[in-house]
Amino acid sequence: MTAAAGPHTALDERQREAVDAPAGPLLILAGAGSGKTRVLTERAAALARGELAPETVLVITFTNRAADELRVRLAALLGEAKAGRMTVGTFHAVCHRMLRRHARRAGRSPAFSVYDSHASLRLIAQARADEQAEELSPRLVALQLGQARARLLGPADYRALARNELALTVARTWERYERALERSDALDFDELLVRGVRLLAEPDLLAAYRRRWRAVLVDEYQDTNRAQDEWVRRLAGEHRNLTVVADDDQAIYAWRGADIAGILEFERHHPEARLVALERNYRSSGAIVAAAARLVGHNQRRHAKTMWTAADPGPAVVALACADEREEAQHAAAWCRTLIERGASAGEIAVLFRTRAQARALEDALLLAGVPCRVLGGQGLWETAAVRDLVAHLTLLVNPHDQLALARALKARPGVGPAAVARVLGAGDVHRGDLLAACAAAPQIPGLRGRQALAVAAFGRTLSELGQELGERGVAGTCAETAVASGLADQLKRERSERAGEQLERLRRFCLAARRYEHDADEPTLADFLAHAALSAGEGERPNPQLVTLATLHAAKGAEWDHVRLVGLCEGLLPHERALRRGELEEERRLAYVGMTRARRELALSWPQRRHGRAVAMSRFVCEAGLALPAAAAPAGHAAGRKAA
Repeated sequence: MTAAAGPHTALDERQREAVDAPAGPLLILAGAGSGKTRVLTERAAALARGELAPETVLVITFTNRAADELRVRLAALLGEAKAGRMTVGTFHAVCHRMLRRHARRAGRSPAFSVYDSHASLRLIAQARADEQAEELSPRLVALQLGQARARLLGPADYRALARNELALTVARTWERYERALERSDALDFDELLVRGVRLLAEPDLLAAYRRRWRAVLVDEYQDTNRAQDEWVRRLAGEHRNLTVVADDDQAIYAWRGADIAGILEFERHHPEARLVALERNYRSSGAIVAAAARLVGHNQRRHAKTMWTAADPGPAVVALACADEREEAQHAAAWCRTLIERGASAGEIAVLFRTRAQARALEDALLLAGVPCRVLGGQGLWETAAVRDLVAHLTLLVNPHDQLALARALKARPGVGPAAVARVLGAGDVHRGDLLAACAAAPQIPGLRGRQALAVAAFGRTLSELGQELGERGVAGTCAETAVASGLADQLKRERSERAGEQLERLRRFCLAARRYEHDADEPTLADFLAHAALSAGEGERPNPQLVTLATLHAAKGAEWDHVRLVGLCEGLLPHERALRRGELEEERRLAYVGMTRARRELALSWPQRRHGRAVAMSRFVCEAGLALPAAAAPAGHAAGRKAA
């Protein structure tokens, strides 16, 4: 079985080789700017034009935005009807659909809630409330749990491996957290993956999904963790028609469990695999490609490839030493202002940095210089307070056992405090965990009296009635009606402030998103829409075409701009001191490489010579990219930075 050849006039020789490769294990090493998304979609379309039916093709990526882009491109290649029969989505979204279909076998009801990272942190905070370890923040616990689940470990495994009291505390917190998830009939992001892998351990389900998906294509394979890699290998284990697109030079997520070994050992797991390297960069100027290639060439754990471009050399890459962070921020602001004065669009300019803490000084400097800017990675639509309040109400319509949803929804009602919420949650057991039934019976709950009891009872009755009318109103209608019936919209209207107006606009956009979902989904349900909302949380907003973008290097991955400036290239910051202690120098180098390759036309690097009042050394990465001489080699009077072709 081979992928059908098509008219690839716009593809270069290597791209065409990847698209038309025979069915079977295929590793496409796609360097930065090499057209990987085009190759992935052309490959998927070629398979669907050949001997495979479109519905047997599965395309996996990491973000909802990337999945949306893939769907648009596939529709342009195959037509909307044919492309719509393919399964295109993120790991989490596809596992969610599997678990929703086989919920009982996954230990949940079909109406289970999906908790985003914000909800997970709240539940972890509750689960660790009895622990006295001050250094054990909810974020640290979440990080430990995420890394353990990425390796397919469970609470018992983690406890068995614990070697100190802090690890034992994490294990106890994890066990309480798992019980809380079960009580609320909920799963978090990591559990979607873990239980998705477990489903494929059941022979009948594994056979069924292997029959359903006869070709599996995975984007950004270097970012997979063990759980994701195991899920993919189980699915493709019989037909072995697996295409992965990856760049080991852009593997920057080890801190959240991603394992570069998946791509480095791909050929060992698949001895018959073909390897195609896409080495031509279509994005950046010659000077940028050369500097970035020199830098990443210092890494040892990578597939050998030589990136090149036919583009003009373009402006030399600039490297600049600044006195301190304040001067560096001022230089960045002046650079942006000069570009705009020369006719550059603000939306085509980005200033990138290693840590979120660097954003404030840069934002202040740009605003003082009159440069419009925005920090990328701020709140997305799903993450604002009013939308979270509405989602909590809607969640209870489909899953009245969700304790986090009840707590948030009740607290949004005037006059209902934490003590009243705790009493309602305590009364849930009397009603077999049905918290809306407990609310409706609020006058019988010990400790609830007067207006509080009446308010809680009215809340319970209102949501129960909305739930009964769910089938009649549909998803979008239910969202709009709940925003009104819950009192959320009226509260914001009465507030009459700028903040309230913004929150009202967010509610309106949420309801519009529900309408779009209802129009596009084959079988729209409120539970599925709420899961979509949870799975979209955390992606933040897109860069604004009218504003200069400020972003961390991690947040910038996948984006590109004409003009890019990297700041803070000093030892201890990039590479970060924490990464150096952990022996993660190569990942830090890849992170700098990702930042450099975001630039299309112009790239500038800078670093402070003093940070927090102390002298710091220029980052070794500046020298490795060929943009400055090492300090020991610099002759007297030599400038710390220079332009390099």
